[in-house]
Amino acid sequence: MFQKVAKSGVNEMHEFVKFIVFSSFQVLEGLDLYGKTIAITGTTSGIGVDTARELVLKGAHIVMLNRNLEESEKQKKRFIEQKPNAQIDIVKCDLNSLDSVRKAGEVYLEKKWPLHGLILNAGVMGPSTKMTSDGFEAHFGINHLAHFMLLQYLIPVLRSSAPSRLVIVSSALSKHSSIKPEYPMDQKLDILCPQQPSKTFFRLYAYSKMCNMLTAFKLHRDEFSNGISTYSVHPGSAVRTELNRDSGIAGIKKFLTTPFTKNSSQGAATSVYCIAHPEVKEVSGRYWESCWDDEKSLDKKVARDEQLQDAL
Repeated sequence: MFQKVAKSGVNEMHEFVKFIVFSSFQVLEGLDLYGKTIAITGTTSGIGVDTARELVLKGAHIVMLNRNLEESEKQKKRFIEQKPNAQIDIVKCDLNSLDSVRKAGEVYLEKKWPLHGLILNAGVMGPSTKMTSDGFEAHFGINHLAHFMLLQYLIPVLRSSAPSRLVIVSSALSKHSSIKPEYPMDQKLDILCPQQPSKTFFRLYAYSKMCNMLTAFKLHRDEFSNGISTYSVHPGSAVRTELNRDSGIAGIKKFLTTPFTKNSSQGAATSVYCIAHPEVKEVSGRYWESCWDDEKSLDKKVARDEQLQDAL
């Protein structure tokens, strides 16, 4: 349905279609996900809550990979109130600590759960968290590196559960990574993998989201033949979530932009669409926004640089 709407106007409708806003509920209308196991990072706030809720309501077995176990239990209770027979498991996964990520991966393997879908949703943006417990710049360490480590454990499970899907939440802000195609590889990697925090946390976030995008496209090249479809997803510009809660301008921004931004259910729609909708089950290795293949908006000279994907 969604791609038919989008394609009906061809190129001249492209920018308009991006502003057709679907909710996560609408995206899953009529679908039955019983028998599917989907793991999600970051389901205690923002679009992660709506992503998990809608998949639970459609019958999927959801594994919530979160730092805050107390809040995870609260969310689980709320979901079960809406769907009493819901299958929900919680695994502690603190992306600020690679040791915690390792343990989460080991727990998942010990449980012997299948994995039909994995959504790497959790992320940070803001100046307050400067370094991870392992000494990495926080945006790089949490948004990219920790998720990359988690993948080392879960990619084999996605393979054995194929056909399966991997959604990596990126951002249109990746276009502001300031990387030039002519830069030598070492310089590109130095930009993407900063060693220290800086005042320009907006750019640090952009670098980490470009890392997410490069990872998604690399995994498409490596894993599509193994039955894993991969999607890089932009939830929407200025989605009303807690992502930028550490930003000093967050309150002002929220007040000024609320009438023009997506709510968290609308922000979750594209992740939910890509992880579950039959229309796109084999449309792998693309960039998505508002349930639309938005490849046209990419900084392709960087995001589609296969040598950079491999080097990262």
